[in-house]
Amino acid sequence: MSSAIFYQVCSNVVAQRGDKVLKLSQMAAWVFLILAVTGCQFTSRIRTLPEEIQSVYIPMFINNTYQPGLEELATRATVEAFLADGRLQLVSPREADVVVQGIIQEYTDKVSGSESDEFPMMNTINARAMVKLYASNDRMNPLNEYKSFTVSRSYISDVRRMDLTIPEDAIQNLMEALGERVVLEVLTGQFKEISP
Repeated sequence: MSSAIFYQVCSNVVAQRGDKVLKLSQMAAWVFLILAVTGCQFTSRIRTLPEEIQSVYIPMFINNTYQPGLEELATRATVEAFLADGRLQLVSPREADVVVQGIIQEYTDKVSGSESDEFPMMNTINARAMVKLYASNDRMNPLNEYKSFTVSRSYISDVRRMDLTIPEDAIQNLMEALGERVVLEVLTGQFKEISP
């Protein structure tokens, strides 16, 4: 908000109250409100992936955990997230500018809340993963390795409650969040080509 608009708002408030002058605390409240509204703007992350990269191939994730099936869910969720985002085209491995390899490093499912009778009410699941980019013709030497990241979701696990979430649905939700995070990391994460 510009200072001219701020001045006009304050002038209108003073005029509406007649000749009464606003108290200093009221004026400070207006200033705080205006600064809070204009200062809390969301700034999106900018694309750091080189512009020449326009297409990707996503192979099956590598699952380094003891939780079976995460690799399939994560791969499907990541493909869907790239399709929904639309900034990069999904193609076959031969046509891809880069291969996006996801690696699930850790998975945990822990009780995070309980009822007064010590019966578990809520669980929190976490997945730690990382992403590597490879040239489509060289899967041995990564072009880039992004830092590991963790996604978390909490769900109601008390089987006595009507709003129970079954663990399979919670895991699906977690993998969808992981897929969205992979897209974010690939497009806007710190891209530094690894020198051979």
